[in-house]
Amino acid sequence: MTPATAADGGTAPAPAHGRIITPGTEHQLGTYGLFPPSAAQQRTVTPGAVPLTARNAEPELLWIGFAELCSGAAARSDYRALADRHSTWVIDGVPDPEAVSAEKAPAWRRFEEAVEALCEQGRTLFVVGAHSLDWERATVAWQGAGIPGDADVPEVMAGIARRLSVLERVKSAAGAVPEGVCGS
Repeated sequence: MTPATAADGGTAPAPAHGRIITPGTEHQLGTYGLFPPSAAQQRTVTPGAVPLTARNAEPELLWIGFAELCSGAAARSDYRALADRHSTWVIDGVPDPEAVSAEKAPAWRRFEEAVEALCEQGRTLFVVGAHSLDWERATVAWQGAGIPGDADVPEVMAGIARRLSVLERVKSAAGAVPEGVCGS
């Protein structure tokens, strides 16, 4: 995989491996050795002052929902601490980035910070959501939204698009080839 191009024309760190998987069926996930965690696997992780509830947290795997990871008060330092601890991440329940609203802007900023932390550490990332998860189109949608106070969101979406552009998109299980990924 090649690094993504940074805004300054240089290269931005990118995830080591992973996929963007839609819609995230059990069959699609299983193709990559990922099996949705049971309720008994739920763990509370505390990377800093803010505890987060993960669907599973093992040294090699952190499986966490987008809402839990991005809707709270987690800071960039929390994401870096989690990236230090877990080599493979699954972030599921990722909403449609083209669904523009002032309430969603802070979560997308946090998602960008989490992705950046993972990229800096060269971690493996699986992004799972029911929608197309097209951050390039989302950049355009947010540019045209004109939401006061959220002028930076198109740049946030563009940053996410750049960093995740190296990940293969899996829209169905057909033709998927496993790549030696840890399971839960």
